[in-house]
Amino acid sequence: MNMSKREVISALLDKQIPDRMGLHEHFWPFIRENSWNEQGLDPDADFSTEFNLDLKGVLGYSAPGPRPDLEAVLEETDEWSVKRDAWGAITKYWKHKAGTPEHVGFTMDDPDVWFDEFKDAFLAVDFKSIIDVEQGRAELKKGREQGYFSTFSFMFIFEWMRKVMGDVCMLESLLIEKDFVHDFNRTMTDHYIKAFEYIFDQVGLPDGIHFYEDLGYTNAAFASPACHLEMIQPYHIELVQFLKSYNLPVIMHTCGDFRVHLPAIVETGVDCIQTLEAKTGMDVATLAKDWGDKLCFMGNLDIRAYESGDRKKIKEEVVGKMEAMKKLRAPYIVMSDHSISPSVHIDDYRYSLDLYKEHCLYN
Repeated sequence: MNMSKREVISALLDKQIPDRMGLHEHFWPFIRENSWNEQGLDPDADFSTEFNLDLKGVLGYSAPGPRPDLEAVLEETDEWSVKRDAWGAITKYWKHKAGTPEHVGFTMDDPDVWFDEFKDAFLAVDFKSIIDVEQGRAELKKGREQGYFSTFSFMFIFEWMRKVMGDVCMLESLLIEKDFVHDFNRTMTDHYIKAFEYIFDQVGLPDGIHFYEDLGYTNAAFASPACHLEMIQPYHIELVQFLKSYNLPVIMHTCGDFRVHLPAIVETGVDCIQTLEAKTGMDVATLAKDWGDKLCFMGNLDIRAYESGDRKKIKEEVVGKMEAMKKLRAPYIVMSDHSISPSVHIDDYRYSLDLYKEHCLYN
């Protein structure tokens, strides 16, 4: 294995077959405190280094909230807090463990609220003031020196609609308030292009981009293919074309069952899909048979096998899918189908890495 981490991932994202498969992983927040520190992990360990991963996120950008006057802690206990953010969204968070935040309420649940109370305030925010250019340069330099394929990351329009409108308002608006959705998506797309023009100019170019759009849930996609093509894809195309103008490969994260959107995603120009949740019925080898010449795949190793603690199940899951992808000679970056939770024992995760080392060579 003579290729560097950056060379391996670059080749895979280009839909080429390098010496070996790639390796990446996401980990739940609080996994150290809730589990792994007690199981022997060095509290100061960097996961990318500790587990010899190939990719590393070195800069994440989040659009600024337009109404800081709305920010408040509304309720709090030793275990959780209820906060209202600068978009007026009220959310309940656990303080000491990971979990999906509970959506309590939303202020921007009507087109008039967007146009009258939020849009101009958002456009007036000086986004450059929230970008730490020096830290970004330092982290990119460090990632490069350590040999990682270094990425910049962000949430995009679908995630932002969910975050600031809530799921119900978003899904209803996609169908009955289309002007509202288009105006919001147009505004956010323009913002992200301006922000990343500035970031690329001031910080430098990463090796690739990782953007987040949870397009589905366990049983289906949130929107129909027709709705996606009309309301979402045009902005995805514009974003990806902008990134491609800098010769940057693009990784798209989406949870849930998004298979009905795969033709649109491929048409958009995305290079890699991640995370391919197994519990939704997706199988990476089945997808690769149809799309392996157009997409790199990252993920799909069923987290339930890891959480079971059953080494036989873990081996069947990891080795089975790796060998199937090798047989197809499909570009694959090995990863769980979402992220490693505190329910996974660190020794079982290390066992999965041993299996990766044994089976990662394509030849």
